[in-house]
Amino acid sequence: MIGSIKGTVTGIVGWLVLLGVLLYLPGHMSRGTQEIILSLLIWVGVAQAWNIIGGIGGQLSLGNSVFVGAGGYTAAMLIIKAGLSWPLALVLAGVVSAVIAYALSFPLLRLSGVYFTIGSSAVALATLAWMVTWDWTGQSQGLNIPLDAVPGRNLKFQVVAALAILTCIVVFLVLRSTFGLRLMAVRDDESAASALGVSPRHVKQRALVLSALLTGLMGGAVALNQVSIEPNSMFSLTWVVTALVMVIVGGMGTLWGPIIGAFVIYYLVDRALDGQPVLQALLSGVLIITVISVAPGGIVGLIRQGWSWATHRNERRRTPRGPSRPGTTVEAAVQHA
Repeated sequence: MIGSIKGTVTGIVGWLVLLGVLLYLPGHMSRGTQEIILSLLIWVGVAQAWNIIGGIGGQLSLGNSVFVGAGGYTAAMLIIKAGLSWPLALVLAGVVSAVIAYALSFPLLRLSGVYFTIGSSAVALATLAWMVTWDWTGQSQGLNIPLDAVPGRNLKFQVVAALAILTCIVVFLVLRSTFGLRLMAVRDDESAASALGVSPRHVKQRALVLSALLTGLMGGAVALNQVSIEPNSMFSLTWVVTALVMVIVGGMGTLWGPIIGAFVIYYLVDRALDGQPVLQALLSGVLIITVISVAPGGIVGLIRQGWSWATHRNERRRTPRGPSRPGTTVEAAVQHA
């Protein structure tokens, strides 16, 4: 574990406090506001899950839409055809997505860079084409979950909130773990990481499976929320492309980046330009180009730079001017050695 145990525990407690606030909200706000926040939390969960493999791991995967769809359809099929309760179906949705990711990792992780991206997108498109024609899952017509088999409106909000906070806690722990350090080492320089004894393939495989597990849970929650699902929406590349945009705008490989990015893209772009898909796509594209050009670290990176600049300037103002004491430079060099 990187960092102090006290810092880790404090961080987890902070997230649990936030979860408590979210669990209290249903019934204390309007139905429209609740639906907006619920959708925002879904995007936070999906974006954070992608951030593990795409941001921290540096693998630009376009296959996470497979795990959204697999999670959603697993939950729906288990409720409809096996008669399982929705909590058990939801857990199994994440497990099935993780198993699929584990199986896909063997061929996909043989590829790297742009070839991995193309390979993962090919898997996503092939899965969508298969689901549209599969009789057992309702083909293009999809599935309808009985209303009495899904949780009520307030409970659905609390389930989604719990899953969104879970993804945030997982990312928080990954960033503070030796596993996260190895994953970032592979992202930054795979050859150097391998020379130091890190197995790039095993590290990326674990990241992909973990990302798929969380994405599958969110996909199951989407199915419970929508009740009626069909492959063109559940397996759409829109899921992963939007998550990618959110993470890039907010800050790749950071804890708060996907959260900020989800708020900016969903609330300030999609909600503000509801019913105008062309303008939504145009503004999202402009945001990505601007962020990559001006602030490659995203909004989080920009905030960090601003904070560092302000802190450095404040320290310079407080430092008294005068002749330097002999040996100061040497002592500083020794301290930083």
